[in-house]
Amino acid sequence: MRARNLSIAWYGCGLAFIILAGAGCPDSGEPPADLEVTYNVPYAVGNVASGPGATTWEEQPLYLDVYEPPEGKVARRALIVMHGGSFLEDGKDSDRMVEWASYFARRGFVVFSIDYRLITDYPPTPPAYWELTFMPDAAHAATVDAKAAVRFVRANAASYNVDPNRIAFLGESAGAIAGAGVAITDSRDWASDGPSFPIPEFNNPGVSARVNAYVHFWGNADHVLSEIDANDPPVMICHGNEDDVFLTPFQSAERFNFFLDRIGVPNEFYEADGFGHSAWNYRLRGKSLEVLTLEFLQEQLP
Repeated sequence: MRARNLSIAWYGCGLAFIILAGAGCPDSGEPPADLEVTYNVPYAVGNVASGPGATTWEEQPLYLDVYEPPEGKVARRALIVMHGGSFLEDGKDSDRMVEWASYFARRGFVVFSIDYRLITDYPPTPPAYWELTFMPDAAHAATVDAKAAVRFVRANAASYNVDPNRIAFLGESAGAIAGAGVAITDSRDWASDGPSFPIPEFNNPGVSARVNAYVHFWGNADHVLSEIDANDPPVMICHGNEDDVFLTPFQSAERFNFFLDRIGVPNEFYEADGFGHSAWNYRLRGKSLEVLTLEFLQEQLP
């Protein structure tokens, strides 16, 4: 399903990188005082190296921040949010991620904002990956880390009073490239750094990395289109129709929507008319992107 906004408005921030733009215009602000926020929780370890061309790697902790709502301790929805930044910058504590994590936590979600390995971490990449996709090498490691975050949340669902069958994932820009891998590919695929790197025990290897709903903001899912099947979770897409960034053109969102429709995966496609890369300020019939996303998640995670 496609929706268009009623008026054209430009809210772009400029593109920081030719490869892929970052997270968009940040907002300033601290988490609301009524939320319980736990910072720097280790959720996985990932292999990193000191420079390009490395032949040895060491495991590095990966961290997330947890935003919990102030209300009662009942089984709740979980939302994992993954920042953009060209696989080069930004983090779980960027202003935009704080804003969105706080918004959903105040509405009853337990939100997990994650960091992940970037290009400058020089993670290992399976040789077969180079033959299968045009994405940067770091996109593979980012997907591995995103799946590890899902396994962490499901493995620790009881500790956070989360229903393990009500886990959603939201990725934006680079985070949406990885998020598409989480939502579409088999739980066992893209789960480790390659045949020489089995999933570390700390990364909950026996736990499913499947999610129950996925939100895809101005990313690219071309690398997983052939793996879409009818059992994939419902998807919400928002993408500016003037996005001409090399790795995230608007046409990639149209292709994602087309294949989801063709296979029969429920999805909502919001074409952000007049927006380039990053459409945080998109509105449809008076509803903000936050409200549209909240309604989608409430419907898919009843």
